[in-house]
Amino acid sequence: MAARDASNQSPAISSPRILLVIGKALANLVTVTLRHSNYDTKDVTSEGEVRRAVSEWQPDIALIDIDEHGDLFDALGGGMAKGKIPILAFTRKRDTAVKLRAFENGADDIVEVPFTLDEVVARPFALIRRSRGVTTPIVPKIRLGGQIEVDLIEQTVKLAGGKALELTPIQQTLLYLLAANAGEVLTREALLASIWGTAFQIESNVVDRHIRELRVKLGDDWRTPRYIETVPGRGYRFKADANGETALAADN
Repeated sequence: MAARDASNQSPAISSPRILLVIGKALANLVTVTLRHSNYDTKDVTSEGEVRRAVSEWQPDIALIDIDEHGDLFDALGGGMAKGKIPILAFTRKRDTAVKLRAFENGADDIVEVPFTLDEVVARPFALIRRSRGVTTPIVPKIRLGGQIEVDLIEQTVKLAGGKALELTPIQQTLLYLLAANAGEVLTREALLASIWGTAFQIESNVVDRHIRELRVKLGDDWRTPRYIETVPGRGYRFKADANGETALAADN
């Protein structure tokens, strides 16, 4: 097979800008996930902030949680507006009508929550390449909270130096969400809103139940936790590593 002509490849760009119209806890997870590549991110949730960011910051793409902020499509310049930025929508709903309405409002693609990390990397990559004609390098392995290794290519999640974990999609998202906010207390309400959405009617102990199951798979004792702490009366916190790192670090 003949080698590809380099002139036909998409040019690289240093740091495409991604605007996140997503609640803080989930936005932190998306921001950390996007460090599998090389992006600048900004998260906003009010109409004024969205309009200013679109006008002044000039993002290359927008990611929006349509379950919580679906009324902000217009602020992003949705619909058939000339020169609009690509929009990737997030939803926890499996309702076809919801998805069709999102496309009518200007969404170019949709990701269902809970999601796998490769979707949050691949979808923006494809939209930016298609709309801007540029690509960014992919970092296959990253670490969350300094303790969890995520391999995008092998589709594995490992504790530092350990074996791959067998996690359900919700357990995986819950672990990522906690680790992406390492050192910060996440209330049950914040976890519910991020993973299940505020519009869902679910059993009151669903977060606690999934935390218990996740701890079993992590080999974590709630009385002397290595990873997930219970903060009485408040919620849960992922422990930062021994160096106090709470951000993602690339595994070179």
